[in-house]
Amino acid sequence: MVKIADIPKIAKYVFLLHFIAALVFGALWFLMPEYWNTLTGWPNEVASGRIVGMATLMVSIGSFLAYQKTTWEQVEIYVIMELVYNILGAIAMLWNMLTISLPIVGWMLIGLLALFSVLFLYVFFTARG
Repeated sequence: MVKIADIPKIAKYVFLLHFIAALVFGALWFLMPEYWNTLTGWPNEVASGRIVGMATLMVSIGSFLAYQKTTWEQVEIYVIMELVYNILGAIAMLWNMLTISLPIVGWMLIGLLALFSVLFLYVFFTARG
């Protein structure tokens, strides 16, 4: 008989924290990219902002769905998806910050993506034993 592994306790907190952060940023970028651009001095790319917002909202919903699950087998794919999203997001933002002129808020976004990368890596390796 296969033993079903429980989700590490920290995973619930990470899923919930990521759900909230991604929901806030995703909704802002999707619904009001002009506001984000004005507030932060971000280049005026409304269409790109909405695409990023859509992707961020999608990941937010994935975190919420994973938060509701109870076993590692049910959330493992979500954790891997979060790892890919956050690690590639941090790399892309760092690349952008080093190659084009972006406002200082870009470093905050890199920090958030890097933080969630580390948290989801911790969840992944804790669960995998």
